[in-house]
Amino acid sequence: MKALILGCLGQDGSYLAEQLVDAGHEVWGMIRPRSYSRLGWIAPLVADQRMSLIEGDLLDQASLEKALQHIDPDEVYNLAAVTAPGAAWGYPQPPLLADVTAMGVLHLLEAMRLRAPSARLVHASSSAIYDPGRYGLYGAAKLFAHELVVGYRSGVGLHASNAVLFSHTSPRQSPTFLARAITETVARIAAGLAEQLILSNVDNRRDWGYAPDYTRALALMAEQQVPGDYVITTGRRHSVRELVEVALAAAGLDWTAVKVTNMPAQPAEVWKSANHTRFELGWEPHTTFEEMIQLMVAADVEALS
Repeated sequence: MKALILGCLGQDGSYLAEQLVDAGHEVWGMIRPRSYSRLGWIAPLVADQRMSLIEGDLLDQASLEKALQHIDPDEVYNLAAVTAPGAAWGYPQPPLLADVTAMGVLHLLEAMRLRAPSARLVHASSSAIYDPGRYGLYGAAKLFAHELVVGYRSGVGLHASNAVLFSHTSPRQSPTFLARAITETVARIAAGLAEQLILSNVDNRRDWGYAPDYTRALALMAEQQVPGDYVITTGRRHSVRELVEVALAAAGLDWTAVKVTNMPAQPAEVWKSANHTRFELGWEPHTTFEEMIQLMVAADVEALS
């Protein structure tokens, strides 16, 4: 089984690559030419020749067609996107967000229609599609991409599925995201490199999952005979306060290390049932919320030692 991963250098892509390699797949990762010097988590896979790389760019459909024709993959996983945590409407947006996260998916679908019509696509959608107004351009781009996948599935006949991913994190996530920002700061305080964790509100609640659990679901989606849209979520929401409490305890700290500014709470995250996903895929998360935060703090502490 040959699998092509777009976004292989990120959190989800790197975990998925490891899982597919361990499952015996022939795994290819698509990267841009200037990315060879920062392979990060997948570097050991490439060095051991357990994973191959090919150049391509979601902004360049011709490069996608060339890669698909060369590999002839059975499965394609699109985990590539420009993310914008907290960048609501009216705030500066990252360059090329709409170009990559929205139009890039159109380029990929068209390339697959022309060069790999029998391959199975799993696209990383987002819970932001349920409230795009809250998530600014990122939410709008993700909704556009989600509907493109639905359209190419129903109108063109591609085996294309959407993985509607709720918040998920790990030691590999960028510290620009809240959970990782908290665990990294707590680790720095424990190491004497920071004085305080400053938060605007600790009562907001979110459904946080563990990234390697979520990427297992992606592989299961590709195995389904009939494509569809699957909600990937733990079904349990936790407050920022709970997250901080677990992180502090894991580092041997207490609330004296935290300053809360008590800004107004943001609107609650929209929640959707994952019963369909669990019934159809036979998927369940393996890592509890507490275990996830503890291992993230441990990884951040070790990185500083």
